[in-house]
Amino acid sequence: MKIQITIVGLGQIGASIGLALGEHPELVKRVGSDHDGNTVKQANKINAIDETALRLPSAVSKSDVVLLAIPVDQMRLMMEIVAPEMKAGAVLMDTAPIKAKIADWAAELLPKGCDYIGLTPVIAPQYLLSDESGISAAHADLFQEGLIGIASPPGTDSTAIKLAADIVRLVGAAPLFSDLVENDGL
Repeated sequence: MKIQITIVGLGQIGASIGLALGEHPELVKRVGSDHDGNTVKQANKINAIDETALRLPSAVSKSDVVLLAIPVDQMRLMMEIVAPEMKAGAVLMDTAPIKAKIADWAAELLPKGCDYIGLTPVIAPQYLLSDESGISAAHADLFQEGLIGIASPPGTDSTAIKLAADIVRLVGAAPLFSDLVENDGL
């Protein structure tokens, strides 16, 4: 079954996830959004996304997964924008370094029937010392043979957790399951 994932934030992490998922077009449709129009153009140019979200609410309403790959200080505002548009059964994921506070916001903002899962990606060692940043630092193998932490609040639907683990595997990493607070402590 093909899913639609809307990636909000097309910097190094978001574009790298898009590039890695691009190797599985039969499974994933990638829709991208970024506040910087030049970044969106570059994401299209390097094939990190299949489609640009010209109207974010419309893209979100059709998505099975909404992935926020944005700085933590922008997270709550973006959640306020996307949460009301999410369809029943959709999963909100993020790549921010903290999880417990974001899970609290998700509990407050997400519509009934939607779940939150936090992802904590670990960059492959060969890229750790790179001085590139933003979309120019995006690589399809950025997470290859690494780990991505998966943290979710108690009561999260098991289907949503499996979906997160499947996405982690599709980008070339192994899932590492943790508690929200444990994740924050790491």
